[in-house]
Amino acid sequence: MSTAEQEIREYELVYVLRPDLDDDDVRALNERISQVVSEQAGTITATELWGRRTLAYPIGKVYEGHYILQRIDMPPSGTEEVDRVLRFNEGVMRYLLIRKDE
Repeated sequence: MSTAEQEIREYELVYVLRPDLDDDDVRALNERISQVVSEQAGTITATELWGRRTLAYPIGKVYEGHYILQRIDMPPSGTEEVDRVLRFNEGVMRYLLIRKDE
């Protein structure tokens, strides 16, 4: 691997979970994301549970969701696995993973 792939970058991850998930399900999914980040040589620097909020627009007749924001330090190569885990999880309705620019 080149040194560019080893470089740690800052990311922000926001994801919206189905409103029918209980607190234990939300906590379990949050722990799964933390596990994936640590497997990719990353660390979660902050997690903000925004709680259950109304969506800006309905997603498949669903009007609310659990919002979670995480700040992550991770090599760029780790984003693919985080993306894959979120994409194939049925509890996740939407997510956005962005790199913070300096």
